[in-house]
This record gives sequence, C-alpha cells and structure tokens, in this order.
Amino acid sequence: MSDVLYLKRKKQTRHAFLFIGLLILLFSMVTDRGGEWRQVWEKLPLLLTGSMHGWPLNGGFILNIFIGIASMAIATVLGLFLGLMMLAKRRWLSIPARAVMNFLRNAPWLVLLFSMLYLLPYRVEWLGFQFTLSPLFKAIVGLSLPTAANFAEVIRGAVNSVHSGQWESARSLGYSQWQIYRIVILPQALRRIIPGWMNLYALLAISTALATVTGVQEVVTLLRTTLATESEGSLVYFYVTVLLMFFCYCYPIALLARRLENQTKGDAI
Repeated sequence: MSDVLYLKRKKQTRHAFLFIGLLILLFSMVTDRGGEWRQVWEKLPLLLTGSMHGWPLNGGFILNIFIGIASMAIATVLGLFLGLMMLAKRRWLSIPARAVMNFLRNAPWLVLLFSMLYLLPYRVEWLGFQFTLSPLFKAIVGLSLPTAANFAEVIRGAVNSVHSGQWESARSLGYSQWQIYRIVILPQALRRIIPGWMNLYALLAISTALATVTGVQEVVTLLRTTLATESEGSLVYFYVTVLLMFFCYCYPIALLARRLENQTKGDAI
C-alpha cells in the first residue's frame, strides 16, 4: 500500500512541476515585453517545415520526425533479426550477435553518426545503377544502428520472460523451434516488447537533433544557420520553442509506454 501511495504522490509532484512550468511559460508569452515571442511566432513555420510560408517541406521539425520514423523502421527490422540471433542455440550465431549488440549499445550515438558520414561512400554502383547516399540517408543509418541494438536487447528480455512451461508445452505438441517462436512465444512477448519499443522511439526522436552534424536541414541546423543573425536574447526563446516541440511530441509517447508497461506488469501479477 505504501508503494502505491509513493507512486501516486510522485505522479502528482511531476504533474505539479509540469503545470507550474507551463504557467511560467504562459506568463512569459502574455507579457512578451521585448517582442521575442512574436518573433518566434513569425518564424514558427520555418522551424516546423524549413520554409517561411510552411510549404514546401524543406526540413525543420518535420524532418526530425521523418528521420525518427525511418530510423525506427530500419531499427525494428534489424533489431528483430539481431535479437533472434542472440537467442539462437547455435553459438556461431549467438556469439557474433551478442558482440555486435554490445558494441552498438555502448558506442556514443554522435560518434556513430560521424562514422556513417565518413565510412559510407557518397555514391554506390550496383547492377549498373548508381545510387547517391545523401547525408540524410547516412543520418538515418547512423541513428538506426544503436536503436536496433537496444531493441534487440528488449526482444531478448521479453522472450526470456515467457514462462519456461510454455516452451515445454509447445515441444510436447511437436512444434519446431520456428513454430514455437511464431505461434507461442512471440505473441506473448509482444505485449512486453511494445512498451520498450515505444520508449526507444521516444529516445530516438529526441536524438534526431544529433543529425545536425551531418548537415541535414533539421530544426537544430536551422537554429544554427538560418537564425544565427538573431540576437542572443532572441535565440534563447527559439531554443526554448524547439525544446517544447520535442517535449510535446515525445512526452505523450513516454506516458503511453509507461501506462502499457504498468498494465503488462499488472497482468503478470
């Protein structure tokens, strides 16, 4: 009972601090003595879409969202294969998979982005066709690799959390290893995987700001280049606005993931 009260008070405290912060921000916007928030409002389409008129979509925060979705799609596929390889009984599969997972999980994301920028060639020729690997593509690959490694660990933990009796029952029915995973284990593990997947996506969405090192016109790059002529006092308001963009996009995802995780724990109990 005491744990429930503690969690409830912790949640109330977090919401109180959030409410106070929003009140302070709202008061600052209403007063706006120096006109800084008016400047932010006028250039808000530029921050969101990379265009002063909101169209066409040339970058901005929309590009951050695109990078996050594309990187997460690649990371989901790579992480699934990597996680299943880690769970394989054949050591020649599991040992290299664990080595790759540990390397990518413990490598700084910024270093991986720089590595992809210089290791991946500018142009690739395949079957007589030439493909240009843009900085945007390199940023997506660089962010998807550590995310895939973390997702592989989420899959491994979720699969191992399934009760051993499920494995024994499936084997007694004559299921092969692949059938056990596909029919019995993965459907049960999926409920445990989804909250971790959502938390990873929220972390990845925040980390898309690191893509500025590749030169793509995402929102942080726009702040560093297009808005560099603004005064230092005005730039503070622009950075606060960008911070609010990431918060408003990622915080609901984190809340939903926490709720799903609590539901999963409650069902397990």
